Amino acid sequence: MKDRPAISCAIRHAFGWLFFANLIGVVMALLLVFPQAGNFLGGFTYGRWVPLHLNWQLYGWTSLPLIAWLFSIYEVDRYSKTSAWAKVAVAGWSLALACGGLSWLMGHSSGKIFLDWKGAALWVFLAAQVGLWISLARALRKNTGEWTSWARLLRGLALAFLAMVPFSLWLTTSPQTYPPINPSTGGPTGASLLGSTLTVVALLLLLPRTLRLTGTPRSGRWYVALWVFEFVAFILLEWRGGTHRQIEQILGLALLIPWVWLIPRCLLDFTWPKETVFWRRSALLWWGALVLLGWAEFLPGILDRMKFTNGLVAHSHLAMAGFTSSYVLLLSVALGGRKMGELLRRGSMLWQGSVIVYVMAMIACGWLEGAEYSWMSEMPLWRTALYVVRLLCGLVMLGVSWQWWWGNIYGRKLDEA
Repeated sequence: MKDRPAISCAIRHAFGWLFFANLIGVVMALLLVFPQAGNFLGGFTYGRWVPLHLNWQLYGWTSLPLIAWLFSIYEVDRYSKTSAWAKVAVAGWSLALACGGLSWLMGHSSGKIFLDWKGAALWVFLAAQVGLWISLARALRKNTGEWTSWARLLRGLALAFLAMVPFSLWLTTSPQTYPPINPSTGGPTGASLLGSTLTVVALLLLLPRTLRLTGTPRSGRWYVALWVFEFVAFILLEWRGGTHRQIEQILGLALLIPWVWLIPRCLLDFTWPKETVFWRRSALLWWGALVLLGWAEFLPGILDRMKFTNGLVAHSHLAMAGFTSSYVLLLSVALGGRKMGELLRRGSMLWQGSVIVYVMAMIACGWLEGAEYSWMSEMPLWRTALYVVRLLCGLVMLGVSWQWWWGNIYGRKLDEA
């Protein structure tokens, strides 16, 4: 990506954070298999490492490819000055993640999963978000003469929406803003799961259009109408409240099931570069598994048995290591082209295979844990064995992420040669 330095920079940083987040994940898996190893870490206990693993995966590995996507939409690499501003914004983002990691290791956290930002680390991250917004605004101003009035309007509206993100983060990091789980059951609500997943649906629908892919797409009005209908349903269900034992919450979450078929139908209407085939298929397969298994796990009896077990670990890795990673890898290949596609095919089957085994092992572990609670006072052989499988899968994913990161660093040197 010699002619797209800001996009290349964001993707390179993303793979770096994938490696470091996976490294922390291996440390955590090692502590579960060999708890005595924690004696060498002093005050840096398992709980101190958790926010690093989760937040570096979300705000590093997942978010930076989306930032690269924004750079593509706003065409920041069209001019050298806007490209330079964008690269500074990426550096500021990574600096904020490093500050956050130090803060969490010191035990400073808001106590809310994925919203652990607190104190100085929070303000550094907010500053990084403002810096990113400024870089996009400069690109919008510089490129305004290159776009149609309709394109300028859409980008301007999106930028206005993005301006609210720092304030939203500042507000939601407070534990007093809203409870992270349903206080009556200790589990999620169907409405909360519906609302968060509709954001993913929107990103999937927008992807081929923002990448300017050609094809013969069907009218998007029906997709938009269905999405709006389900978003209104989410608002009503959230306002009404309820638990996973109420039929309206179960049916509300089931509104996502048609997208298992509609999303592939939408994406296949476009002509994709051949190097994206593997990751597009992977993302769609993981997407179907995520929606269908997520709804099944929400049902009464199943959620009651799995919600305080490693079943949650299985679902989160299905979502992040499976679907989300495949999605951002697809995005990285679409932005990076043939060279990126060739790089990411190395280790691709190892990655997918280890994620599948990981998820299956943690589902089995969660189901067995939910049956009886003796494992809380002793370590049965089946649990130790499944934790060893978890560690081995983590080591494979760590090795693949190192290969991808190093390939991006080495690729940059080739571009600059």
